[in-house]
Amino acid sequence: MQARINEYVGSLAAEAGLAPLTIEAYRHDLGRAAAFLSTRNILCWEDLSPDDIADFLAVSRTDGLAPASQVRLLSSLRGLFRWLRAEEGLEGRDPTRTAGKVHLWNRLPDVLTPEDARALLDAPSPKTWIGQRDRALMALLYGGGLRVSEAVSLKLDGLSLRAFIGDEAPGILHVLGKGNKERLVPFGGIARSRLEHWLEEGRTTRAKGRRHVLLSKSGKSLDRHRAFRIVRQHALKVGLDGRTHPHILRHSCATHLLLGGGDLRSVQEFLGHADLRTTELYTHLEVDQLQSYHKLHHPRG
Repeated sequence: MQARINEYVGSLAAEAGLAPLTIEAYRHDLGRAAAFLSTRNILCWEDLSPDDIADFLAVSRTDGLAPASQVRLLSSLRGLFRWLRAEEGLEGRDPTRTAGKVHLWNRLPDVLTPEDARALLDAPSPKTWIGQRDRALMALLYGGGLRVSEAVSLKLDGLSLRAFIGDEAPGILHVLGKGNKERLVPFGGIARSRLEHWLEEGRTTRAKGRRHVLLSKSGKSLDRHRAFRIVRQHALKVGLDGRTHPHILRHSCATHLLLGGGDLRSVQEFLGHADLRTTELYTHLEVDQLQSYHKLHHPRG
């Protein structure tokens, strides 16, 4: 079973144009399924039944797996069976098509208030190189709406911070997003000044010759796991939930853009969402905010 997984994942890497982290997530999901099936003495994919898949999903749910991850589990299995039928001529009914559905509720993303976002961005000290780097990291996450993987993989040649006439005009970040898709992200104001402060001062104390913008103590590129710890560390410092993570800053950026008058299509381009429906999640937050304003201030509210 593992050999089939390796071949399938290899084909995804070569043909599907998926991000490396997405491919590794599929490999992990299918490995998890294979481990579960081996406990039932199912040693080849051809012997899999809809009941086996339903039981696997039920156990995953009991183990506390989030609904979004359960959806991905089923999607991974369906992709594998499509590949087996196309590439290896697997016959018979596809067990993933009659295994039922995993329902994903429209859960709104966690978002910081503008005041909490500012407190978090101000938490690192600007007097040390570590604090300057941490301020630059969170400026990229909130000011640029970048995914954490996009922020830590950003390179110096992807920065055009003063590319336009007038110092007040936003610069541009050349970002490589999901599926190796490039996008241009406007980047100015306080966020840009914090990134420039890091580049001109803190970063010069690290190893020279490195291409990545954000560096670790050893001078290597900052990894995403360390970025998660940095955000949580500073969140605790300002009294926020210890579960605060980098993506909350991205969610907050999107929501605050919409509340500030940004249109949905522009925010989609800014965030690099392939599907407008992903961006539409934030409109629910905007409506909730407007309803609270109405209730608080309207004389008939």
